[in-house]
Amino acid sequence: MMKSWRVFLVIAMSLVAAWLLFIFMENPLFYITAFDKKILNFYMSYQMSTIIVSSTFLLLLYFIADKLNLKYFNLKKIDGEVKPVPVIGLNPKEGEGWKTIGFNVGLMITLVTGIVVYFQTVAGNGLTISLLPEIPLILIFALMNSFTEEVIFRLSYTTIIANENGNPRISEFLSALIFGAVHYFGVAPSGIAGAIMGAFIGWFLAKSINETKGFFWAWSIHFIQDVVILFFIFMSN
Repeated sequence: MMKSWRVFLVIAMSLVAAWLLFIFMENPLFYITAFDKKILNFYMSYQMSTIIVSSTFLLLLYFIADKLNLKYFNLKKIDGEVKPVPVIGLNPKEGEGWKTIGFNVGLMITLVTGIVVYFQTVAGNGLTISLLPEIPLILIFALMNSFTEEVIFRLSYTTIIANENGNPRISEFLSALIFGAVHYFGVAPSGIAGAIMGAFIGWFLAKSINETKGFFWAWSIHFIQDVVILFFIFMSN
């Protein structure tokens, strides 16, 4: 039987963590001025602040989830059966598992993300390509941000719901709802488009963790999304 207090505790923790992410966008714990561009200094300060939140969150989740602990925090489990969702056209062919579906759907999500973020950040302003230090920082920040958000909004719900023998659809619903809401008020993609995309990605990545029992697709797909988003943000005039 699912012990609701653990579930509610983790949900409350994720909401507090989300609140801190918004707080740190305005007032990060660190004010780093190592770069010429203000936006690079901001993202370095922000990511250094939020990584503390996600690391603390991960530690607390380990102790709260007494059965699974952090077993889903596993990058080696990349395959598994994909349960079909006909309403959105997700009907895997025979033999198609997460190795195939994760790559194909991840690619489609990346293309859509790129189009939406382009029109929200670059269109009308132009694009200026700069390789150093932007490109290395994009990769570092994308890795940090995707880790932080996947721990708070995906690993948390999937782990605690499974730990309490709950229906995995609950964790997918929570991830879609909260991640969609966060993106509505976020940077890019934001607004209605951001909320819809955030909700879909939140659901799909939670589904990937539930069905593979691993963190690989959730983290890697989110990482690629953040690379695309940060590229347009950093390169826009």
